[in-house]
Parts: sequence; structure tokens; C-alpha cells
Amino acid sequence: MMEKGKELIAANEEAKVGEIEETEEPLQIVLFQVSECYVYLIPPRKTAGSYRADEWNVNKWNTGELYARAFLRNGEPHPVESVIDSSRYFVLRIEENIDGRRRHAFIGIGFRERIEAYDFQAALHDHMK
Repeated sequence: MMEKGKELIAANEEAKVGEIEETEEPLQIVLFQVSECYVYLIPPRKTAGSYRADEWNVNKWNTGELYARAFLRNGEPHPVESVIDSSRYFVLRIEENIDGRRRHAFIGIGFRERIEAYDFQAALHDHMK
């Protein structure tokens, strides 16, 4: 009797998988959510070294809804880079597709609290797994 129950569950699971594949919507899991994150226009990198948050005007940030998107793709450089002088600020490689051509830019992001920045890094690490 348990065997039949297992087979029924397996058949139902296969049917559900088929239904999911037909909708073709990617599964989204939220790994990190924060109430506020600051976005900065940053100057171009002066040297091949790392970015420094003290070179930004951290008191002037952008506001609004979705500002930009960054993509994490296999075989490409990671789009998030830590700055060398703070644990709360990062550089993000954003991109857009215009007429089939991908263009990118670098912006700064920052968090008010260190724990938020730590959670952001942990979410990135979890995503890479």
C-alpha cells in the first residue's frame, strides 16, 4: 500500500513539473531585502586598483524606484566589487541592452548599517552556491 502511495505522489509531482515548464516563468527566490539602499554616481577609477568610497560624495545619493539592473552570469566577472575603505559600500556593474548592444556603467551602492551590508554579501555568496 505504501508503494502505491509513493507512485501516486511521484506521478503527481511529474505532472506539476510539466505544468511549470509550460508557463516558462523563471523561479525567483528573494535572498536579500532591505528597506533602503543608497545609489551613487561615482567618478571613473583613477588607477587599476580598487575603488574607494571616500572619493564619492556619499551625502548625495539617487532616489526613486528601480534604478538599474546587474546580472550575474557564468563565465563573466562578478558585477559587485567591495570598496577598500569601507564595509558598507560597493561598486555595482550595471547594464542595459539598447538595439541589441549591451552597454554597462559602474555605480556605487551603500547601506546605512554594517549588518545590512553583511547580509547583502551573504546573499551574494548564497546565490553563487
